[in-house]
Amino acid sequence: MTKPKKLALLALAFTMFGLYKLIVVFQDMQTGCIQFQTHRTCSYENAENFQGMLDLELMLACAWAASAVVCWMVAVQAHKQER
Repeated sequence: MTKPKKLALLALAFTMFGLYKLIVVFQDMQTGCIQFQTHRTCSYENAENFQGMLDLELMLACAWAASAVVCWMVAVQAHKQER
């Protein structure tokens, strides 16, 4: 397997995980509850804590999506250099 193909597979994995995390964040916004390890935090229990955890989840989801974009850019650049 060539380097561009390995990088493309890695970028695909980052993309899938980033999309999964974004879907989870949107689901958490709709349901009003966040599952964190074994504890479930709901917005009606502590709205400030819920909003803070939701912001953290959204930041991590955006970081995964941004890393996927960077991986795709590196994969395309490696493919161009291989030619």
